[in-house]
This record gives sequence, C-alpha cells and structure tokens, in this order.
Amino acid sequence: MSWRIGVDIGGTFTDVVVADEARGTLEVVKVPTTPRDFAQGVLDALATAARAHGVRPADVSLLAHATTVVTNALLEGKGARTALLTTQGMRDVLELRRSARASLYDLFQDGPRVLVPRHARLEVRERLDAQGRVVTPLAMEDVDAAVDFIRRHEIQAVAVCFLYSFLDDTHERRVGERLRAALPGLPVYLSSEVLPEIREFERTSTTAVCAYVGPILASYLERLAAAVTSQGYPAPYVMGSSGGVFTVAEGVRMPAMAVESGPAAGVIATQLIGRRLGLPNLLSFDMGGTTAKASLIENGQVNTTSEYEVGAAPMRGGGCTAPGIPSACR
Repeated sequence: MSWRIGVDIGGTFTDVVVADEARGTLEVVKVPTTPRDFAQGVLDALATAARAHGVRPADVSLLAHATTVVTNALLEGKGARTALLTTQGMRDVLELRRSARASLYDLFQDGPRVLVPRHARLEVRERLDAQGRVVTPLAMEDVDAAVDFIRRHEIQAVAVCFLYSFLDDTHERRVGERLRAALPGLPVYLSSEVLPEIREFERTSTTAVCAYVGPILASYLERLAAAVTSQGYPAPYVMGSSGGVFTVAEGVRMPAMAVESGPAAGVIATQLIGRRLGLPNLLSFDMGGTTAKASLIENGQVNTTSEYEVGAAPMRGGGCTAPGIPSACR
C-alpha cells in the first residue's frame, strides 16, 4: 500500500488530495460538490483521481475526509425536526442562554436561531439537586406523553437534557431506554452521553446540536462508508473539530464533533506548512462556497477551546454583533 487520500467536501467543490507515500508526491483533484448526495461527489473525485494518477483502491492505506456538511446544516437551518425533553421548568434554557451579550448596550441585537421550536421542547417532571440527590422522582407518564407527541409531529431526532444529570444520569438513561424501545430507529441523544459536564445551557445546546444534525451526518457517513468500501477502499475516517479524526460510528454517536471539521483541517494543514517553512506565526484563511474561516497560529501552536459558537455575526473592528449557536468539544 502506497497511497493516502484526503477528501474535503465544501459547499461548491469536493477536493481530493492523493499522497504517494513511496515517492513523497501530492496530486490534487477537484470536482463539483453534489448537494443531493454528498457521497456521490466523493466517489466522482476518487474515480477521477484513480484515472488521472493510477490510484488503485487496494493500494490505499488511509482515507480521511473533512466536511462542512454539519456546519452548513446549522447555518442554513436545514437540520432534522428535533424535540427536546428536559426537566420541568427548564424548557426555555435554549432561548434564555446566559446573561453575557456580544454587544452589551445593543437592545435590538438578534439572538441565534433556536434549533428546537418551543412547542417541541417537552417538560418532564423530575429533578435532582446540586449534589445529585433526587428531589422529584421521574414521572414516566410524561415520557409516554412525549412519545405520543413525537409520533404525531413526525419528529426525526430527540435530545434529552435533565438538570444535574452529569452528577447522576439514572433519569436520563431510563428515559433514553423508553424512547429507544418505543421509537426504534429514531436517533436519541442524552446529554449524559454527549457532554456530561456542568453548565446547563452549553450542555443542552450541544445535545440539541447533535440531534439537529445527527440524522443528516449519519445518513451521509453511512452511505459514504458503504460506497467506498464496496469499491475496495478502506473505511473512511472523519476530521473532527479538534483537528483529529474519528470513525463513522463515533461520528454517528457524537455529531457535534464534526461541526468544525472543514475549518479544523485547514488550520492543521497551515500549521504543518508553517513548520516546514520555518514560519511560526501565521494566519490561516479558508474561503469556501458557503462560509469563510480564519484562525491564528502563534509560535507554531494552534490555540484550542472547549467551547465555541457557530454562526456568530461579525462586526467591524472585531467581535460579534450577535452570538452563534454554542457547541462544546470533548
């Protein structure tokens, strides 16, 4: 095996870079992205690379790709119909957010799109205190009522986030078991599985992001994996927001990991080029068909954060006029 392949799916073009490990050469292939079926664009690019550069699927040792599929779904509001089950009294946490404002004295600034409409944010009687002790037992009849709602409204994915579930996830796990048994095949994301950490708003938002984009990412990744492996290529890895890679199964389980997949790939590549050229301080800029991304590389290092917002509106002079949709990394 002597080839490694990297794929980047953008809003306009799908790019493939083939690296010949034996000779140390790189070749690039660019084809139009196929929005109706992103996997088809990847197959087209791989077929073009195979013809142009003699790449045989059996000789490929690694196939990895970055994608803006998740980012674009969030920015364009084209995610799944999502329901949120949460502790009674907490249904509006996605709109209330936190008291911090991007522009402190702007009374007319718009907040980000709320991924789950209010009528689909369902309250469940249950509560833990700040030490993880049960204050209100879980009312399973509320969960059964939620199942009826989900069926009637043809909900495509469900997020579950209960107060203090990062201390004790028993209630969330019981609800997850009931939902998965009653609604087989429906994606269910529990905050205790997605992000079992303190801070209610960020945890709820990240779980909602997973549910909102999960069906889109899962459908795409599963079709892509089946298509490329049927042609003899290895199972693909996906670039994560952290700059690393994960498997298709991991992506389906935690879709929020792919929110910044495309931008992260560009930053890591710029860092590598800077090291080769002896340039420690760089600005990475990636202009795509849907979004533009920029990052600072200082002293050869990429600064990272455990929290970020997608879709924040920039203002002249720096900063943001409106906050974006929060999503946390693990």
